[in-house]
Amino acid sequence: MLCYPRGMPSEAKPYHHGNLRDALLDAAFRRVDADGADELNMRELARELGVSSAAPFRHFADKQVLLAAVAERAASLLGRALDEASERCDDALTQFRAMAVAYVRFTAEHPALFRLIHDSEGVSSGFVGEVSDERRAKLIALIIEGQNAGLIPDADPELIALTSEALTHGLARMIVDRHPRVRDLSSEDARKLALATTQLLQAGIGLS
Repeated sequence: MLCYPRGMPSEAKPYHHGNLRDALLDAAFRRVDADGADELNMRELARELGVSSAAPFRHFADKQVLLAAVAERAASLLGRALDEASERCDDALTQFRAMAVAYVRFTAEHPALFRLIHDSEGVSSGFVGEVSDERRAKLIALIIEGQNAGLIPDADPELIALTSEALTHGLARMIVDRHPRVRDLSSEDARKLALATTQLLQAGIGLS
């Protein structure tokens, strides 16, 4: 069963009147999340919403434009998941790990959306490694804070961040690509695996 982050549409609702653009985007978002981007069909969306087959094209010129909008929404939700995960933690090291766990968990819950984010050039270019410029700066700040508190060794913060991003994104891509070692992970299994790998990273960067 899909677990939607806060703010993500979870149930299909018939379109009656009002903002057709938002209704189309909601419906497309659900379709991509459930079936993948390749299965999205604008005329099928029109039938679902009870409008003419031409109506969606007045708001989205073609399927690619609609998919770009879906990718933007998915990226926003992923960013929110990272922020909310870090906000629930008290110290820098826990926040550092929580962001990695949230990233991997989102991927396990919404692999098609994750793939779309990184396949959409205009959206993926807004990420540096796994986070936007602003969020990456926050990650660096967390590392420095952890170093000042004696929780993280005195190594190059940029290198630590890059190592963490490589581990996090690599694990996420393995899930999306259905690697035999991590195929069909549940949300909880993904959380546990992300915790275990980040714990291993923590132990590794703590060696003298």
